[in-house]
Amino acid sequence: MTYVNKPAQTIAPLLELIQNRWSPRVFDTTFEISPQQITSLGEAFRWAPSSSNQQPWRVVFLTRGSELFQQVSESGLTGFNQTWAPTASLYAVILGRQFEQGEKRNQAATYYDLGLASMQMVYQAESMGLRSHFMGGILAESIAQTLGVTEHWVVCVIAVGKQGSIDGVSEELIKRETAERSRLAPESVYLINQRLS
Repeated sequence: MTYVNKPAQTIAPLLELIQNRWSPRVFDTTFEISPQQITSLGEAFRWAPSSSNQQPWRVVFLTRGSELFQQVSESGLTGFNQTWAPTASLYAVILGRQFEQGEKRNQAATYYDLGLASMQMVYQAESMGLRSHFMGGILAESIAQTLGVTEHWVVCVIAVGKQGSIDGVSEELIKRETAERSRLAPESVYLINQRLS
């Protein structure tokens, strides 16, 4: 069995959880996530930091084999995501509340909180030996219709499961799985005691 590991090449020490996290597209199709594992992911999401503790979030978990998982796989994902994502054990559909006490919420602030909650959930998954892949290539309106969502934005879908072996998968998948990880140069990302201009 051939598994891909791609630790980040950093210029300073990082927590292994951060250094080793990446987003595979090959999942173990025999692995079934347990209700307790799903609850742990939900609790990590629930206890994330939140501006003014407003918690403008919901997450809907869909397990592989369920009718809703199948519907989202068929009509809620776009492009290449349709080919690999259904092999994951779980979809976490991330939702952001549109209104607060009758007033339209600031979408940027809502999405910031959702990012914090989503990443906390993903690190919980990593700590449990699971892998995750954020998907922006989705059809939000279709997913909203499938799940009966009316008061929230459908923001993204996160595929979660055990990482699978690349043996026997398509050449395109192997190419993407083994592609080198990269980031912008440090000086393009963070400054220390400097102005931007």
